[in-house]
Amino acid sequence: MFKYTYKGVSHSNINAEYMKNLGMDQEQIDSVLNLQQFELSQNVVKRQAAYKAESDPLYMEAQFDGTPESLKVWQDKVAEIKARYPLPENA
Repeated sequence: MFKYTYKGVSHSNINAEYMKNLGMDQEQIDSVLNLQQFELSQNVVKRQAAYKAESDPLYMEAQFDGTPESLKVWQDKVAEIKARYPLPENA
């Protein structure tokens, strides 16, 4: 989950109206939104690495085993990786 600090307090709500109500000016709001997009863009690389290290071996095992259980283990791992590293909307 993306978090930012404003006036010494941690926040996770990135709604522009919420940030305005905190007292942030437009430059600060834009900075937070840009930082969030940058962090999300880094998740592409992190997700690819996690697939290679964590889910690809499970996929190969599922292909070899051919059982619904091994396929489910692989699918669960893929879902976990996607949740851990969400992608930006434009990716």
